Amino acid sequence: MKKILVLFVFFLVIGASYSTTDIKFSQSDDKTTIVLVNPGVFYLKSIVYMTKHDIIKGDNIEYLAVFYTKSEVKYSEARDYVEQNDIKCIKFREVYGDLNINNIYFRNSCTDEFYDIFKHTDAIIFLGGWDIPPVYYGQKTELTVGINTPNRHLFELSFLFHLLGGRQNTSFQNFLEEKPDYPILGICLGMQTMNVATGGDMYQDIPSDIYGLNYVEDVIALGMDRMHRNYNKNLYPEKEIDNHSFHHVVFSDQNLKEKLKLVGSFNPLVVSSHHQAVHKLGRNVVVAATSIDGKVIEALINKKYKNVIGVQFHPEFYTEHDPDSVKRKFHPDDKEMMTEHEVLIKNKSYQFNLDFWANFLKSINSAKAGSSTKW
Repeated sequence: MKKILVLFVFFLVIGASYSTTDIKFSQSDDKTTIVLVNPGVFYLKSIVYMTKHDIIKGDNIEYLAVFYTKSEVKYSEARDYVEQNDIKCIKFREVYGDLNINNIYFRNSCTDEFYDIFKHTDAIIFLGGWDIPPVYYGQKTELTVGINTPNRHLFELSFLFHLLGGRQNTSFQNFLEEKPDYPILGICLGMQTMNVATGGDMYQDIPSDIYGLNYVEDVIALGMDRMHRNYNKNLYPEKEIDNHSFHHVVFSDQNLKEKLKLVGSFNPLVVSSHHQAVHKLGRNVVVAATSIDGKVIEALINKKYKNVIGVQFHPEFYTEHDPDSVKRKFHPDDKEMMTEHEVLIKNKSYQFNLDFWANFLKSINSAKAGSSTKW
């Protein structure tokens, strides 16, 4: 009898401990719950930094880190980071299911989980990562493509399709028809996934597919505003050369320009790290910003759901926000090493990042309040 009692207490304690981080839902009206889809440790660190320093500012914000159990982004590493650093604002949820190329654009074994997450949260962010396998948008695979997380892409393509719908299955009743002001933010890969999930496709490699270039030196010769990752790193792999690229973007959507306080002809400097770009647009997706030469799409909005936005650049990297982050070179001939934060400050573009996140939070608060304020 004592053994049975001990076992009962043990499982009761374990169950109580488990429920503090792995949840189905404990949403309340006074909390704002933002979903992070398959977030690696670097992205969690960035989100935590921005929340702690009031860059993402709001009362009672919590994050729900949702992981597909077959995702190559490790749930265990993310959970260890949160537990070791005693981070209270991040909860976890694992989603089981059997996804493949034939079922992601239909009702499938993850559909009910997708809906439950959508129904009980206030916004969702899809983050950066590796290339989407071209077979998922009906193309052969170019030699430059890096396929490292195929299961993650199946999950995120299906989730975004369930949220937004797409040309692949126009009879599907997508979730935002029920809650059309629900904010969705796609960053880098997240924007690309948003486009593919709605029926669009990709340029598989910017230098070769857009500029017709096949050599690193020729890409570097294009100049900073036409490089979307730092190709200097290919030739000079020294540790102090930053992986990320800085370039200007041009916003074409007037409403978005006003929301982001972009006055006159000012084109903010942004941080990016990618070699692919949106090509054919998905259903209801329209271009909101491009590179300086107009060849690379830098932001997308949804003409039907006004709180849906994708950006090809990264406004979330903690290195952009932390004045004490590591100093780097951005070109081998640089005489001075600087942090990414210093580069943005010097180019009068850091405020753009703050305004970006302020507007994301504004869209969440207005959606919760039933207001008509949009991105």
